Amino acid sequence: MASILYAWEFGANLGHVGTFLPVARQLRGRGSNVHWAVAQPHQAARLLPQADFAWLQAPAIPEQQRERPPLNYADILLRFGYGQSSDLLGLVVAWRELLRLTKARVLLADHAPTAILAASTLDIPVMLFGSGFFTPPPVHPTPNMRPWVAVPEERLLELDNLALVSINEVLERYDRRALSSLSQLFEVAEDSLLSFPELDHYPQRGPARYWGMLPAAVAADSTWPNATGPRVFSYLRPETPHVEAALQALHELPGSVLIYAPGLSSDLVERYTAPHLSFSLQPVDLNKVARQADAGLTYASPAATVAFLLAGKPVLTIPGHLEQFLFARRVEEMGAGLIQNPEHTPQHLPAMLNQVLNGPRFRTNAEAFAKKYTHFDQNAVMTHIVTRIEELVASNYAGADT
Repeated sequence: MASILYAWEFGANLGHVGTFLPVARQLRGRGSNVHWAVAQPHQAARLLPQADFAWLQAPAIPEQQRERPPLNYADILLRFGYGQSSDLLGLVVAWRELLRLTKARVLLADHAPTAILAASTLDIPVMLFGSGFFTPPPVHPTPNMRPWVAVPEERLLELDNLALVSINEVLERYDRRALSSLSQLFEVAEDSLLSFPELDHYPQRGPARYWGMLPAAVAADSTWPNATGPRVFSYLRPETPHVEAALQALHELPGSVLIYAPGLSSDLVERYTAPHLSFSLQPVDLNKVARQADAGLTYASPAATVAFLLAGKPVLTIPGHLEQFLFARRVEEMGAGLIQNPEHTPQHLPAMLNQVLNGPRFRTNAEAFAKKYTHFDQNAVMTHIVTRIEELVASNYAGADT
């Protein structure tokens, strides 16, 4: 039985686990042994027990604060162990042991650069399993992640080189070739992205291979409140910026409102529940509610946002961190939605929600995206991904036999 390790190192919430779960089920059904190493075990517990999967804690180091927000991908790595080679070595050794213990023939890297590094020291093939944010484009230095701020290239080079020093010292320990650029870390057996070109966090990437988004796992069906008017679905989290302002705007909306907000306090749920507004207690079928709704309000969750775009429905996003903000900017640049900037007061949030819901240009642009991908079949993509994983497993076995 082929052994596969899914590695989720950075990031939060259900999207990571939910996206891979349907693939994992199919792999297991076809005879593979799927292991999980997850950044947030408490999130894994929301979905994996029902599917009879166990999981391991991904190796991690507490975030090391730096003077200013991250400027490029290297700047993120420097906050999580790449500033000191000894810290990075500790993480790599832990990942190597996970790979050995699970007898992995393939590593699926869902924003897991250190797992990729560890796999390279063991000659285990890697398949990327995530969006463009997780994989900087093949340029040196890695690009400025804050294009609205002028950052000298010398500063970006400095950050890349700091991370490269640690990476190359670890590679030298295992008699591996040094990297000349950080992007070389992502030159793996399968580097296709789980995204669409229009939604790539790096618009300057150039030609690349995109799988498109996979269907997220579901746990329960949902019922809309029995109210007249437009339908709006909202996916929020307690840490979503301006979460209470968003709830207030949704509460004031004439129509039927369905909200999924895991972890939201019972006080807020009780305060905003109304005949026209209800909260789902379980993850919902995003594709289904997107087809039923007229618009969405999300924290820039890729799974939820893409579900709406594929259904031809516009979205208002409230991103909470850089990855989400860059993703939300691409949606806004498409003209298929708006962003509530987390650093701005939410006084215009109700008006923005009304614009997205009733402004014809937003619906028109969302429908254009949906029309472009009208033949896009998420389930077929999943089957292609499973086939590609099995091909990599087979090639690893063949390599072991030569």
